[in-house]
Amino acid sequence: MTRSSSKSLPALPTTTVPPTSDDNTTRTRRSWVTNNCIRTTVTLLVFAAYVAWTWPWHLEHWKDATGERQAGLGPERHRAPPLGVPKSLQTKWAQYSPWHPIDDYSAPPAGCEINQVNILQRHGARYPNADDGEQYSKAVEHITSADKFADKRLKFLKGYEYELGADDLVPFGAAQSFEAGEVAFKRYSDLVNSTEIPFVRAAGAPRVISTATNWTVGFAAASSQRYQPYLNVIISEEYNNTLNQDCPNAEDGSREVGIWLSIFGPPVAARLNKAAPGANLNATHVFHLLAMCPFESVAKETMSPFCAMFTEDDFRAFEYYGDLEKYYKTGYANPLGPIQGVGYVNELLARLTDQPVQDHTTHNSSLEFPLGRKIYADFTHENLMIAVYAALGLFNISEPLDPRNLPSDDFSVLFEDEASRWNAPLSHMKEKRGERTWVASRMVPFSSRMVTERMTCVRHDTEGEYVRILVNDQVQPLEFCGGGKHKMCKLDDFVRSQGYARRSGDGDFDKCYG
Repeated sequence: MTRSSSKSLPALPTTTVPPTSDDNTTRTRRSWVTNNCIRTTVTLLVFAAYVAWTWPWHLEHWKDATGERQAGLGPERHRAPPLGVPKSLQTKWAQYSPWHPIDDYSAPPAGCEINQVNILQRHGARYPNADDGEQYSKAVEHITSADKFADKRLKFLKGYEYELGADDLVPFGAAQSFEAGEVAFKRYSDLVNSTEIPFVRAAGAPRVISTATNWTVGFAAASSQRYQPYLNVIISEEYNNTLNQDCPNAEDGSREVGIWLSIFGPPVAARLNKAAPGANLNATHVFHLLAMCPFESVAKETMSPFCAMFTEDDFRAFEYYGDLEKYYKTGYANPLGPIQGVGYVNELLARLTDQPVQDHTTHNSSLEFPLGRKIYADFTHENLMIAVYAALGLFNISEPLDPRNLPSDDFSVLFEDEASRWNAPLSHMKEKRGERTWVASRMVPFSSRMVTERMTCVRHDTEGEYVRILVNDQVQPLEFCGGGKHKMCKLDDFVRSQGYARRSGDGDFDKCYG
C-alpha cells in the first residue's frame, strides 16, 4: 500500500491527541488517595458538583422523545440520548455517533457465573480536535461568505460564527461516562465488595482522563458511595502504550478516504454552491460541514442546523467515510493495524489467566498492573479499540471495503431526482441498510465499550472456565475459538486462538519503527 501525494488528499479527521507530559501519576500513588476518609470526601464533593452541574439536564430530559415519563434507570435501562436528533441520523455519524446499545444485554447461560470483567471504553463525546476544528472553522467561513442563501435551510448561516471548543469532553460526553459507570456497577455488583474495587487506567489525553474519572464517580454513585474506585494509572501518550495506538510507519487510511471523498463530495459541493452562490466550496469543505452536524449537536445537545443542509444519501456517504477510515487506519486492511492492539490483548490474556504479561510490544512493565482483580476498566481512543478488534479477530470480513463504492446492501436511492433528495426532511429517513459487519457507528461510537467476561460454568454441556466478549452490549460470535451456540469459548481455546498477540505480532512491531 503506497501513500499518495499529500496534495491530492483531503484533510482527514483524527482523534489522535498531542502527547501529554504528565507521567508521574503513573508511577506512584499519591499518599492522599490511600486515605479512605479523604477519598470519600473528595468523591462526594465531585458527585455533588456533577449533580449540580447536570441537574437542569436531568430535569429537561426526564421525559423521552415521545414526551412520556421514563421508568427509573434500572440495571439494563439506558437514557435516550438527549440530543433531539433522530436515531436514524445519529447512527450515520460513524465514529462520531453517540453510544447506543447494539443489542439488549443478555446474562450468561444458566449454570455460568461471571468471575472477572475487563472493560475497554472509548472516551465520551468531545469537541473536535484542534486541527480538525481549524478546518471546520475554515469551511464555515467559506459558506458564510456566500453572496446570498437561496435555500431557507441555509438562512441560519447569516451572521453565524464558529464557536466550538477543542479536544475536551463536552457535558454530554461527561454524562455518557457517568452513566457507563452506573451501568457497570448495576450489572456487575456481585463482583464488588470492600476489598474488590475496580482497577482503573486511562491513556494520558485529558478527555480520556476525564472520561475515566466521570466513570468512577458514576460507579460510586450507583453504589450509594459504598464503593469508590479511583483512577489508578494514567499512561502518558509521549510514547507508545497499550491504551493508545502508535505506529509511525503505518498508513493512515488517507488514500482510501480521499478516493471516496472525491466521488461523493463534488456533487454535494455543486449543490451547496448553487444554494449559496459565492461560497466556492470544494469536496473537502463538504466533509467538514457534514462533521459540523454531529459535533455541534453533541456540544449543544440539540440538533445542529448544519444537519438539515444535507440529505440521507449525504450522511450515508459520510458514514461510509468513517467505516473506510477505521478499516484502513488501524483495522484489517492496514498490515500494521492489528499490531497496535497487541499490547492490550496480551494484558487481557494475563488478567484472564492470572499470569504475568508476556508482551514485547507496548506493555510497560514499570507501571502498576495487578492480577487477580475482578473488575478492570481501561479508557482509550477509538483507533486503539479498532486495532484491538483486529488483533483479537473481531468483526473480520471476507471482502475488503471498496473506497470507490458503497456496499450494495448498504445503499439504495430513495428519491427519484436531485430536487427530491435536497427537499426531503431528515425526519423521513428510513433504514434500509443490510446487516454489514464493519460499521464504525456500531463498533466505536463515542463512549463505546468492549467488555470481556470470564466465567465459571457447571452445566452438563459446558463445564470449566469460559470467555465471552460483548461490544456495545452485543455478544460477539467468537468463531475463531469455537464460540458455538452460546457465543463463548473455553478459556484455554480463547488463549490459543490469540497466537498473533502471544507471538508479539510476528515481527510487525519492529516494522512500525524500523
